[in-house]
Amino acid sequence: DNPYLGALFASMSVSFPAGERFFIRSVLHYLPRIDDPALREAVRGFVGQEGNHTKEHLAFNRFLDRIGVPAKAMEDFVEERLVELTKRASPELNLARTVALEHFTAILASAFLEHPEVLDRMTPEAAQLWGWHAIEEIEHRSVAFDVYAATVADEELRVRTMVVSTVLFVLVNTIRTAWILKRTGGLGDVRSAGRAAKTLFGRRGVFRGLGPVYRSFYRKDFHPSQHDVGPALDRAKARYLRHERTVEARA
Repeated sequence: DNPYLGALFASMSVSFPAGERFFIRSVLHYLPRIDDPALREAVRGFVGQEGNHTKEHLAFNRFLDRIGVPAKAMEDFVEERLVELTKRASPELNLARTVALEHFTAILASAFLEHPEVLDRMTPEAAQLWGWHAIEEIEHRSVAFDVYAATVADEELRVRTMVVSTVLFVLVNTIRTAWILKRTGGLGDVRSAGRAAKTLFGRRGVFRGLGPVYRSFYRKDFHPSQHDVGPALDRAKARYLRHERTVEARA
């Protein structure tokens, strides 16, 4: 019900297909060097979930195309840049980027699950997609980090990459959101902009309180599992995974 929030979610969605494929390539490169059976199994689960995210966001992006959001053009641009980036960068740097961006997706996922009123404002189909995606991002949030710790283990590279990734993540999504708003005619809607700002940055906003969780990444003893989502994750699973549980019960 808000063009600014809609554009923000669209901006994130157009980057997911190429981004998820980049994550998969970066992690699978190191699979032959992993001896721990549990971690190898976790990688397989990670690849499966990210593959499903790619499939569903491709479908969602085609929906965006049909309602006037130029998703395909942005999607192709992200794909070209990430393929080029993969070729130019070292495997270590690509995995470090994956670790940094997985931290972003996990804390954003937890933030929206902790503020279910945002998903409540979506259509049921969109809420189902984003709720399910957020749950799985939290479920596999430690996999890329654990692969990095077991193979690369370069703390300076990890921290340095997060600094660069933070700047690029915020900058790219801000520009892309503004471009979507311009193309869809919502950029000049000042009232909607104010409501969106309150939802995201207000006293009880979605992004308020994320600072400590984000900064924890820079500690030497950091691990993604340290961020306790707890009740919010359980509520989301009960709401958005009901169909999956029903299918499993019938089977």
